[in-house]
Amino acid sequence: MIIISARAFRAGFSFVVAAIICVSPAPASSRDSQWRQDLAALASQLPAQHASLFFKISRQQFDRAVADLDARIPSLQDHEVVVGLMRIVAMVGDAHTSLRWNAPGSGFRNYALRLYWFSDGLYVTQTGADYERALGRRVIRIGDTDVALVEAALAALIPHENDYWLKELSPGLMVVPEVLNALGIVSDMDRARFTLEDAGGATFDMEFVPVPGNQTIVWNRLPDGESVPLPLYQKNSDAFYWYQYLPNAKTVYMKYNVAAISPTWPAEAFAAEIADFVNSHPVERFILDIRDNGGGDSSVIFRLLAGLRTRTDLNAPDRFFVVIGRKTFSSAMFNAVDLKQGTQATLVGEPTGGKPNAYGEVRSLILPQSGLRISYSTKYFQLLPDDPPAVFPDIFISLSSSDFFAGRDPVLERILAPSRSRRRP
Repeated sequence: MIIISARAFRAGFSFVVAAIICVSPAPASSRDSQWRQDLAALASQLPAQHASLFFKISRQQFDRAVADLDARIPSLQDHEVVVGLMRIVAMVGDAHTSLRWNAPGSGFRNYALRLYWFSDGLYVTQTGADYERALGRRVIRIGDTDVALVEAALAALIPHENDYWLKELSPGLMVVPEVLNALGIVSDMDRARFTLEDAGGATFDMEFVPVPGNQTIVWNRLPDGESVPLPLYQKNSDAFYWYQYLPNAKTVYMKYNVAAISPTWPAEAFAAEIADFVNSHPVERFILDIRDNGGGDSSVIFRLLAGLRTRTDLNAPDRFFVVIGRKTFSSAMFNAVDLKQGTQATLVGEPTGGKPNAYGEVRSLILPQSGLRISYSTKYFQLLPDDPPAVFPDIFISLSSSDFFAGRDPVLERILAPSRSRRRP
């Protein structure tokens, strides 16, 4: 099986809230003038270039927010101005229109923590070497603020069209001291107190010191792949796409991580290989897993599956499954809709982070003084006649912290279970 690295490509196609480039220190008046030039550029160019910037907010609301930030610039630190710009862009309400904040060379830092919202709360999934005690623990508070309130505060900074995308993106900002400080959640940007809960329900505090955004961190994680084996969906995460045969279940599992064609495994070659495999082995199910796919080119998946289109035995209920989740966004969300409408696929997992009827086809503008990059939408897409906030699965399965840390995948378990239990709520 060929494994292709997708790390570099994924960075280019990510529509996640992204990167800030800090300005050089300058005298106060010059510094204020620079930020005001950037704010003026945002205020004039974003309405002119976005497909329809005022589809959710009014021009008056937008102008008031711009004027308010302009008036406060002299009293704000640089990171507070950036957060103010994030807030203005986020209020547009378009998940593809965002201010980029974490590019290499950014002045924003982060704590050596990676967090995830499970069905039973927010947990630490990875830590740096000095913080192993936090691994696998539930996060209760940051500073004195309950994590639910932290998420509520971050919602004003994160462009999102449904709560699933907010759940996906908010943990990434919960470990950025500059953002937490601008929101009044932590007062000291050089250290922060997190209150955690252990498996027995006892709480304890840990203090975290931020590291530069470009500093390499050696991560400890659970499951670690050794003492706790990784579930299938977490393997080969740097591959654009790959597949594996599950002989006991007579199932082909295909993971599709990036909506793009691998430069070393062309779509036609992949399609031919997987079709030949299916034709030469006993296969009763086909699983397409797009739960971690954040988008790219929506046409690629149909080229990858070209050799299977005539397999009516697999394109059938309880034979063809598509796994979706909160990270399924943009073009990958389009794929979920297309597959639901054009095949007999059963969708399994969580609702998508992408909204079917929404703006997209992204371009960028760069603010003149800071170099801040803003992505914005140039086209509206209506995929469904009604207006649901997400693509919803036929079989909803949420992920608990206990399943995750034990290396279990309840989605795959449900698909491979006897058919009589597969559609239980």
